[in-house]
Amino acid sequence: MEYTSKGVGNAALTTGIIGTALGAMASAGGLAGILGINPQKPADPGDKPVTRYEMGLIQQINERDNTITLLTANQYSDNKADALQAQINQQAVWTAGATATMGFMNQQIQALYGITKLMIPENAIAIPAVPSVSGTSTTTATNG
Repeated sequence: MEYTSKGVGNAALTTGIIGTALGAMASAGGLAGILGINPQKPADPGDKPVTRYEMGLIQQINERDNTITLLTANQYSDNKADALQAQINQQAVWTAGATATMGFMNQQIQALYGITKLMIPENAIAIPAVPSVSGTSTTTATNG
Protein backbone atom coordinates (compact mmCIF):
# COMPACT_ATOMS: atom_id res chain seq x y z
CA MET A 1 0.00 0.00 0.00
CA GLU A 2 1.24 3.41 -0.84
CA TYR A 3 0.53 6.43 1.25
CA THR A 4 0.79 10.03 0.23
CA SER A 5 3.42 12.10 1.86
CA LYS A 6 2.47 14.21 4.82
CA GLY A 7 3.16 17.39 2.85
CA VAL A 8 0.77 16.51 0.00
CA GLY A 9 -2.02 15.63 2.46
CA ASN A 10 -1.58 18.88 4.37
CA ALA A 11 -1.62 20.87 1.14
CA ALA A 12 -4.89 19.27 0.05
CA LEU A 13 -6.48 19.87 3.45
CA THR A 14 -5.35 23.49 3.49
CA THR A 15 -6.67 24.07 -0.05
CA GLY A 16 -10.06 22.64 0.96
CA ILE A 17 -10.27 24.83 4.05
CA ILE A 18 -9.33 27.94 2.10
CA GLY A 19 -11.88 27.11 -0.62
CA THR A 20 -14.63 26.58 1.93
CA ALA A 21 -13.80 29.86 3.68
CA LEU A 22 -13.76 31.80 0.40
CA GLY A 23 -17.09 30.24 -0.66
CA ALA A 24 -18.71 31.20 2.64
CA MET A 25 -17.30 34.69 2.37
CA ALA A 26 -18.59 35.06 -1.18
CA SER A 27 -22.09 33.94 -0.21
CA ALA A 28 -22.09 36.44 2.65
CA GLY A 29 -21.24 39.28 0.30
CA GLY A 30 -17.47 39.06 0.57
CA LEU A 31 -15.46 40.78 3.27
CA ALA A 32 -17.92 43.71 3.24
CA GLY A 33 -20.80 41.33 3.98
CA ILE A 34 -18.95 39.78 6.90
CA LEU A 35 -18.27 43.26 8.30
CA GLY A 36 -21.96 44.25 7.91
CA ILE A 37 -21.56 46.51 4.90
CA ASN A 38 -23.93 45.81 2.03
CA PRO A 39 -22.05 46.55 -1.21
CA GLN A 40 -25.04 45.74 -3.47
CA LYS A 41 -27.13 48.66 -2.18
CA PRO A 42 -25.31 51.93 -1.86
CA ALA A 43 -26.52 54.27 0.83
CA ASP A 44 -29.32 56.52 -0.47
CA PRO A 45 -28.56 60.17 0.25
CA GLY A 46 -32.28 60.65 1.00
CA ASP A 47 -32.19 58.07 3.81
CA LYS A 48 -32.02 60.16 6.92
CA PRO A 49 -34.04 60.46 10.11
CA VAL A 50 -37.02 62.82 10.11
CA THR A 51 -37.96 65.21 12.88
CA ARG A 52 -41.29 65.27 14.67
CA TYR A 53 -42.15 68.46 12.79
CA GLU A 54 -41.55 66.77 9.41
CA MET A 55 -43.54 63.71 10.49
CA GLY A 56 -46.42 65.99 11.53
CA LEU A 57 -46.39 67.61 8.08
CA ILE A 58 -46.40 64.20 6.40
CA GLN A 59 -49.37 63.11 8.51
CA GLN A 60 -51.28 66.32 7.66
CA ILE A 61 -50.67 65.74 3.96
CA ASN A 62 -51.90 62.14 4.28
CA GLU A 63 -55.03 63.28 6.14
CA ARG A 64 -55.79 65.84 3.42
CA ASP A 65 -55.24 63.24 0.71
CA ASN A 66 -57.64 60.88 2.51
CA THR A 67 -60.23 63.67 2.84
CA ILE A 68 -59.97 64.52 -0.86
CA THR A 69 -60.34 60.84 -1.78
CA LEU A 70 -63.40 60.48 0.47
CA LEU A 71 -65.04 63.61 -0.95
CA THR A 72 -64.39 62.42 -4.50
CA ALA A 73 -65.93 59.03 -3.71
CA ASN A 74 -68.97 60.70 -2.09
CA GLN A 75 -69.44 62.96 -5.11
CA TYR A 76 -69.28 59.95 -7.44
CA SER A 77 -71.83 58.09 -5.30
CA ASP A 78 -74.12 61.13 -5.20
CA ASN A 79 -73.97 61.46 -8.99
CA LYS A 80 -74.85 57.78 -9.42
CA ALA A 81 -77.70 58.09 -6.90
CA ASP A 82 -79.07 61.16 -8.73
CA ALA A 83 -78.97 59.31 -12.06
CA LEU A 84 -80.77 56.34 -10.52
CA GLN A 85 -83.42 58.62 -8.97
CA ALA A 86 -83.97 60.23 -12.39
CA GLN A 87 -84.52 56.79 -13.93
CA ILE A 88 -86.97 55.89 -11.15
CA ASN A 89 -88.89 59.13 -11.71
CA GLN A 90 -89.00 58.47 -15.46
CA GLN A 91 -90.32 54.95 -14.82
CA ALA A 92 -92.97 56.34 -12.46
CA VAL A 93 -94.15 58.80 -15.13
CA TRP A 94 -94.31 56.00 -17.72
CA THR A 95 -96.21 53.74 -15.30
CA ALA A 96 -98.69 56.50 -14.50
CA GLY A 97 -99.26 57.08 -18.23
CA ALA A 98 -99.72 53.38 -18.88
CA THR A 99 -102.18 53.09 -15.96
CA ALA A 100 -104.19 56.03 -17.25
CA THR A 101 -104.27 54.54 -20.74
CA MET A 102 -105.39 51.15 -19.39
CA GLY A 103 -108.13 52.87 -17.38
CA PHE A 104 -109.31 54.75 -20.46
CA MET A 105 -109.31 51.54 -22.51
CA ASN A 106 -111.29 49.75 -19.78
CA GLN A 107 -113.90 52.52 -19.82
CA GLN A 108 -114.18 52.30 -23.61
CA ILE A 109 -114.61 48.51 -23.50
CA GLN A 110 -117.31 48.81 -20.83
CA ALA A 111 -119.10 51.51 -22.80
CA LEU A 112 -118.94 49.64 -26.12
CA TYR A 113 -119.55 46.06 -25.03
CA GLY A 114 -121.22 46.36 -21.68
CA ILE A 115 -118.57 44.30 -19.91
CA THR A 116 -118.38 45.38 -16.32
CA LYS A 117 -116.08 42.73 -14.93
CA LEU A 118 -112.48 42.32 -15.95
CA MET A 119 -112.56 38.59 -15.31
CA ILE A 120 -115.22 36.17 -16.41
CA PRO A 121 -116.75 34.48 -13.36
CA GLU A 122 -116.63 30.68 -13.24
CA ASN A 123 -120.42 30.31 -13.09
CA ALA A 124 -120.74 32.17 -16.42
CA ILE A 125 -118.81 29.51 -18.30
CA ALA A 126 -120.85 26.61 -19.67
CA ILE A 127 -118.78 23.46 -19.71
CA PRO A 128 -120.28 20.79 -21.98
CA ALA A 129 -120.72 17.37 -20.49
CA VAL A 130 -118.13 14.83 -21.43
CA PRO A 131 -119.72 11.95 -23.34
CA SER A 132 -119.28 8.59 -21.77
CA VAL A 133 -117.19 6.06 -23.59
CA SER A 134 -118.98 2.79 -24.15
CA GLY A 135 -117.05 -0.29 -25.06
CA THR A 136 -113.35 -0.63 -25.49
CA SER A 137 -111.38 -1.08 -28.60
CA THR A 138 -107.94 -2.50 -28.89
CA THR A 139 -105.57 -2.13 -31.72
CA THR A 140 -102.44 -4.04 -32.36
CA ALA A 141 -99.47 -2.79 -34.21
CA THR A 142 -97.20 -4.97 -36.23
CA ASN A 143 -93.62 -4.28 -36.90
CA GLY A 144 -92.76 -4.93 -40.43
